[in-house]
Amino acid sequence: MRTHHRRRAFTLIELLVVIAIIAILIGLLLPAVQKVREAAARARCTNNLKQLGLATHGYHDVNGKFPYATIDRQPNETVSSWVTGQILILPYLEQDAIAKRWDPKLPRNSAVDSDGDGFTNASLQQKLVPTYVCPSMTPPTGPLGGVENRAYCSYLFSSGSQDVTLHAYPPTTGEAAFDGMVLPQKRDIAINRPVNIFHVADGASNTFLAGETDFKPMGVPSTMMGGVWAYGYIGYAWGTTFHPFNKHNHTSTPYGAFRSEHIGGGNFLFGDGSVRFVRHTINRFEGSVNVYMALSTRAGGETVSND
Repeated sequence: MRTHHRRRAFTLIELLVVIAIIAILIGLLLPAVQKVREAAARARCTNNLKQLGLATHGYHDVNGKFPYATIDRQPNETVSSWVTGQILILPYLEQDAIAKRWDPKLPRNSAVDSDGDGFTNASLQQKLVPTYVCPSMTPPTGPLGGVENRAYCSYLFSSGSQDVTLHAYPPTTGEAAFDGMVLPQKRDIAINRPVNIFHVADGASNTFLAGETDFKPMGVPSTMMGGVWAYGYIGYAWGTTFHPFNKHNHTSTPYGAFRSEHIGGGNFLFGDGSVRFVRHTINRFEGSVNVYMALSTRAGGETVSND
């Protein structure tokens, strides 16, 4: 006579205990996974800025000067209105697919296909350039600039430490207001002298060339703030250190400010091509010198520690 044994099932309490154990393990593992992901994202961001630095110095070697942050010209002149430094260095980033099709004699939002290749500046400016995007940055919601839908960018060239507002230059008749390594060029004020490595009297290793930005200042629509590689206004393609670093709650004039979504700080590209992680505590003074602002001037004569 065979004996049949009934298989014992899990009780509800045992099931709840197993679920609780799994939840605890997930809770313990999640921070570690997030740290690994952030470390990988930070490394990719560092590499992006290194590539940007190599491309900028490649442009410098060929042209004897750093690219302008933006060039203000009219469509019937040599180059189009608001050509950015990000556009000028595209050939040195192996982005010939965009660079060779870009028409520098037409505005950045032109829908004219002058050579019949099927591409226009308006369509090209919508293409995302992977090197220009930090993986830690939260992408903006919706199209940038409405119908133009300009592709976003995580990095701004540094043009110094002056106070500027969107679509405007500070009132000046000289170059002194723009003391960074990458300057704007504008027809109606005398800032037309380009910068080369010999103009960086403070030392290239002590001068910002570019830094991170994002689209998350609190209280401002995320479609407005942040970098746009094909749009040469302040806040879109170049920035300054006038506003404190990583001030995400700054909603009055957040254009052209350096910000990052990395934990504890953000990456900056220096003039010598090195990339360093700058802590959010950089907004400090050494004596009478604002360290953050001093690092953005190429010939300010400030003395700051190298740490």
